[in-house]
Amino acid sequence: MALTLPRELETALADLADATGRPGASLAVDLLTEMVPQMHDIAKITRLAKAGQATAAKRAFSHMVGNAMAEAVTASQPDLFTKKRLKK
Repeated sequence: MALTLPRELETALADLADATGRPGASLAVDLLTEMVPQMHDIAKITRLAKAGQATAAKRAFSHMVGNAMAEAVTASQPDLFTKKRLKK
């Protein structure tokens, strides 16, 4: 797949590549790979919405956002839900 990147994205990848010492193409693949579950979720939500299943689409969207928030919280505070943390 050949991609033409908008200048802003190309600049951001070049900046990140410079900072990390990794090739921009590798960084782009890594970033997209991290997004695979969300891409599947967005495809599901879009199909539901196109099929007129607004309630199911909203439920799927809420589930996707809830999962993302839970991952963000646990990534930023890994001991938040451990027994050690709960005892304090």
